[in-house]
Amino acid sequence: MTDRITRAHADRRGVYEPRESGVQRSIGAILAMVALCFASAAMAEAPSIALPGLPRIGSSAADAKGVVFFLKTGLKHGAVAVGTSHTLSLDDLARAGRVEFALPRSLDRVTWSERFAVKPGRPFSLVGATMRDDYLAFQLSSAPRGVRLLEALPDAKLTAGTRVRMIGPGDRGGREEQHAFGTIVAATADRLEIDLDLSQRLVGWGGAPVLLSEDERVVGIVEAAVPGADVTRVLAAPIDGVLEALVSPLDEGSGRAFAAFASRDAVIESEEPAIVADDDRRPLIEAAAGDATKLELDIEYPPDGAEVASTVCGAFVAGRAQATRGAPRRFDVVLVIDTSRSTVDSAGTDVNGNGVIGESRLGTVGALFGAGLTDPGDSILAAEVAAARQVLLGLDPRSTRVGLVAFAGEAVSSGGRYSRRRPAYTVEGLTADYTLIERALDDLLETEPKGQTHMAAGIDQATIELNGLRGSYSKADAKSEKVVFFFTDGQPTLPYGPDAEADNVRAVLRAANRAHRGNVRIHSFAIGPEALEGPIAAVEMASRTRGYFTPVRNPGDLVDIVEEVSFADIESVKLAHVGSGREARPFRITADGSWAGFLELDPGENVVSVEAKADGGAEERRELRLSAVEDPKDEPELPVELVVQRNRLLEDCLIIAKQLRLDRERERNEEIRRQLQLEIERERRRARERADQQRKSLDLEADVD
Repeated sequence: MTDRITRAHADRRGVYEPRESGVQRSIGAILAMVALCFASAAMAEAPSIALPGLPRIGSSAADAKGVVFFLKTGLKHGAVAVGTSHTLSLDDLARAGRVEFALPRSLDRVTWSERFAVKPGRPFSLVGATMRDDYLAFQLSSAPRGVRLLEALPDAKLTAGTRVRMIGPGDRGGREEQHAFGTIVAATADRLEIDLDLSQRLVGWGGAPVLLSEDERVVGIVEAAVPGADVTRVLAAPIDGVLEALVSPLDEGSGRAFAAFASRDAVIESEEPAIVADDDRRPLIEAAAGDATKLELDIEYPPDGAEVASTVCGAFVAGRAQATRGAPRRFDVVLVIDTSRSTVDSAGTDVNGNGVIGESRLGTVGALFGAGLTDPGDSILAAEVAAARQVLLGLDPRSTRVGLVAFAGEAVSSGGRYSRRRPAYTVEGLTADYTLIERALDDLLETEPKGQTHMAAGIDQATIELNGLRGSYSKADAKSEKVVFFFTDGQPTLPYGPDAEADNVRAVLRAANRAHRGNVRIHSFAIGPEALEGPIAAVEMASRTRGYFTPVRNPGDLVDIVEEVSFADIESVKLAHVGSGREARPFRITADGSWAGFLELDPGENVVSVEAKADGGAEERRELRLSAVEDPKDEPELPVELVVQRNRLLEDCLIIAKQLRLDRERERNEEIRRQLQLEIERERRRARERADQQRKSLDLEADVD
């Protein structure tokens, strides 16, 4: 049977597609009613799988040939993403430098990875390899959002007759995932064989978790499926191969870049400037020879030895971390906003928080003719502005200046000239007075979106401001690190017109090259379906300037996603109580390295520690002694520049309190679901026994084709 599995089919599909017989369909109709009860209960939970995408080389999550699931571990962020080696090429991972995980149906981003947690396994189709060898475990770059973490069952004693459940990508009914139920018919140290209860298309299920029906822990990974005489048989790898590798994670838990495991040709290709393969979180300006990277870590509030009031959320502690090469780093940041006509459309979410989601006044037809929204504060432009404000909240005016640029552009007139409207202009020059940027954003939001999409002009205008070139409103800082946040919801349609796609893209690439020569790093955000249908301009402007490209399928998610970009070269900051080990929660680290959190203190004397790690490996640790009292007589005054950070964290604290209450309710629901599962299993056994009796009494064996 295994001989029927071909390597070409594995590489193309990720998992094999079974053939379905008429008998299977008849039996499946009966069994599906029973399985549906359990599936409905299980799907009430958050999904537990995601699709891997490599957008930097043109392969999105929607193109994924397999899935990953999130396995609980003691590593950073509490989990790793586990998939199969035969569905993701090591060379492709090296060329991309980054894999992004998204939910199967909505394609909402869950998290991303730039490193392997353990040495990658080998596709089972290679000579000498087994199913047990076929795995990948990804080190997560951020805590996964919107998914459920699964637990593994080590050294599971699996035998024929054990009931299991597999979780794969959903494809109908709007579900993120679907389920396949079956029985183990053979189990060895290298592979599991499972017969499904009913025939089910398993295209793209490579990497799906296999869970014990009894206690919902992971025992295997789906590798392939082949048609049998009467049923679909799934071939799976025991989870023990992954668990054994996780005992000794790479580089003591820091993980290792994908490029370290790629072929020589892939590594050479990855060194081309258009694609960053190994670790694209590089310094914005390369260090001169002999310069050593240092980590500057400061606790800015409260002072050492202070008396503080420990609130319900805890004591507020804030500071800054920066990777430096000599003098402290300064940043100049320009926010570039797309104001073309399409940004008048709805973002699909309540951007302005008034309880109403704005929609086109005349539906789809109204959107085509610009009829406006029922709530103009929920437009794509409003989402861009809200994201720009979010970036602003994460910056420190003591070290970072900010400017604002808008771009759109008019079509060429019949006379061959542009209209008088400039395709890109500076709304506000670089300034450390963020109230000026806030007002400029207000003005921009009140401006009616017009024109087409001249991306190249937006890049050039930002480069002009950052380098103080002719026509700029800003004075250049030769020692600052220069960053652009570039937001767009479309593809370039200018300067050559909508019918000259290739020429418009080339104009963007030339502008990106000019920015790169000016030491400008661009983080680009492609917002919405249109921008993601042809993302090459947004992808290349980022990769050519060593920035991040971020796809945002749902415009309403932009505000949350933009927080993940950092340019301070800081890998992590940890604020904790030395005595109990409690970590700060909530806790935030912003784009320029400022950090803050609330930490629960014990009554009386406390010792608090802050540990930071830079991308280059440098580490620093600081300690702070605080006295927690009910009514401090001389509590230090909070600096004005930290008030906004504290207020944001107080809002986070409220959300966490609500989530804890929901978690307790979810635990009660989980117990109910487990009881339901046991009842379904008992009923399934009784039904099978009755079916066997009927089959014998009706002499059905002779009628089966």
